[in-house]
Amino acid sequence: MTRQFEAERSELVSRTTPLLTEALRFTGHPTIRHRGTVGGALAHADPAAELPAVAIALGAELVARGPAGTRTIPAGEFFLGPLSTALAPDELLVEVRIPRLPPGTGWAFLELSRRHGDFAIVGVAAVITLAPDGRVERASLALCGAGPKPVRASRAEGALAGASPSQERFREAGEIAAQEINPDSDLHASADYRRRVAAVLVRRALAEAHRRATEGR
Repeated sequence: MTRQFEAERSELVSRTTPLLTEALRFTGHPTIRHRGTVGGALAHADPAAELPAVAIALGAELVARGPAGTRTIPAGEFFLGPLSTALAPDELLVEVRIPRLPPGTGWAFLELSRRHGDFAIVGVAAVITLAPDGRVERASLALCGAGPKPVRASRAEGALAGASPSQERFREAGEIAAQEINPDSDLHASADYRRRVAAVLVRRALAEAHRRATEGR
């Protein structure tokens, strides 16, 4: 499996999967990224980790291999709970497949943490694809630190589909996403605080993704 620092510095990854490059800069500290792998972070399935949310937002597929053979698991079905995945006890994660972003697509990853490199209190991966008329053709939102596993904000995505992008639309999507998550309260933050942060981060991530999508057209 590819080490995180190799993926972070890869020109190929930066060109074809820039959201992954951006999220890797938030993943742990340099020493950790020099030892940890992309696949290892996914298989570990920490609900506050960045890469599981990115995999869901990008529609990644994870390839598992064991004595019974090889199978492909959509990222949205891979994460079952805290440190729990769809991998069988005798399977290994051997490959991660991430589709290329289509033209007219923008992306963003934002998170709030106590220190840069710490696990996210809340993090957001956002992808927006614009139609030729400038409306949102497709939006993808996934959050970390927002529940027992990464959360796909499907209702917020649906509210954006076919809409004309605007700060008000992004604010509404953030409020919807905040109601889709089920965060815990702990020593770092209360559940209510995490919801409020999620709403703000979703709005900001969507605005940045839209800016990049517009520039790339």
